[in-house]
Amino acid sequence: MTEQPATPDTIATGHTDTAGRRGDTELQRLRRLIREQLAGAVGEDRLDITLANGILAVCGLPELPRRWTVRIGLTFICEVTAATDDGAFDTAEDAIAAAVTDAAYPIDIDWDGREHLQAAPGGIDHHALDTPPDPA
Repeated sequence: MTEQPATPDTIATGHTDTAGRRGDTELQRLRRLIREQLAGAVGEDRLDITLANGILAVCGLPELPRRWTVRIGLTFICEVTAATDDGAFDTAEDAIAAAVTDAAYPIDIDWDGREHLQAAPGGIDHHALDTPPDPA
């Protein structure tokens, strides 16, 4: 009979039978196979991803990842220099767009809320007076 190497399990229990570990390995292989087969069927449009994820959930396996388009409404408060409120909105939108275009994920900015937001005028920007205006 071949001696099995000592492992933390065999030391703790005093058993050298590895059938339990083989069963775990076979179960892990079966779980991986189920997930791979379902992912392949979804990728080939033979199975809906929601149904596949339901099967995976019943088997106690993690769901397949999917791409999401998320629409989040955020309020940005940005101080800009402009002559009119439309100019202020345009300048703020440009500044915000420039800040988020370097993100790791593609972001589409949909400016659809000017009527629900406000542009509060402030005092004169003396620093802007030191720079020549852009030619119109």
